[in-house]
Amino acid sequence: MTYNLRVAGGLTEPLELVAQNRYHVFLRWRGEIVATHLGAWNALVESGRVVEVGNG
Repeated sequence: MTYNLRVAGGLTEPLELVAQNRYHVFLRWRGEIVATHLGAWNALVESGRVVEVGNG
């Protein structure tokens, strides 16, 4: 899945969901793989700061 993360000033950063398990979400951001807690990821999605833009 591909997402856009809204940051300050109306800018967006592309994110790619690489993998997910019960505790973490692994994302490709700026060419690096980063991990976040599932709860933090869900909070970003629910807040509207992360928007799905494509599948693939």
